[in-house]
Amino acid sequence: MDEKRTASYATAEQRDMQKQTACIAGDIDAVARYWAIRKQELLADAAGTFISFVEPAFLYDMPPFIEPDSFNVMFTEWMLFEYPFRNGRTPLEEYAAHPPAGAKALHLDHVRQICETQTFSRFIIHDKDTRSGMAALEDIQTARRYDVYDPELCKRARWRSGTIGERIACVDGLWVPLANTRLYDRAAPADTALDGPGFFHPEDRVRKPEAEHASFYLRLVRDIIGIDGRYRHTATIPPDEEQRTRTRRNAQPRGA
Repeated sequence: MDEKRTASYATAEQRDMQKQTACIAGDIDAVARYWAIRKQELLADAAGTFISFVEPAFLYDMPPFIEPDSFNVMFTEWMLFEYPFRNGRTPLEEYAAHPPAGAKALHLDHVRQICETQTFSRFIIHDKDTRSGMAALEDIQTARRYDVYDPELCKRARWRSGTIGERIACVDGLWVPLANTRLYDRAAPADTALDGPGFFHPEDRVRKPEAEHASFYLRLVRDIIGIDGRYRHTATIPPDEEQRTRTRRNAQPRGA
């Protein structure tokens, strides 16, 4: 009887985490839609800043030749969470500071928690539980450990002993991944802990000195897809299957 009660409690707890994760994803989507309607206010300058720093190799007809959807996902994540848009605030922070009329209190509370806690890094994968969806991760930059509800990471058998590059945030006590940029590196963490993807490299002092003050995310993207990126020759950027599915769904004729 106790075993059944424990199993029932665990199942209910997992359902709650699933609902909360879906709610948070909806909160981020709402902010993205808000700025998509107002893209003329920030898109041109943000895109110019991003491209001039990263210098994507495909613009020079050099590999990796990533899909437009994958590149847009990388850019949109930076623009929403890191681009200093107005008075030093990111578009996400600007939305939280000046929300649209009619925005619900719970939604705004989530957005503000995300603003306060969100971080991008490469995380060492210490442990993961496919049943609960919980992963024990360690920030390779700070050595801080997180218990993250990340079913996608947990179900990927190949993502086990390296590092995962992703953005996470804490909402109502639950750490969850944000956005769609997820970059797995199978190299042993010890081999990339000091000068691996995302760090400021010795050669950057000559090639890209401004990278010293750039974000870890921006440096990581440059490392793997930039024309001078240290790891572009060995990087494999998988297509964003969720985005592909969404695109195919939107392309289907309706009302036929």
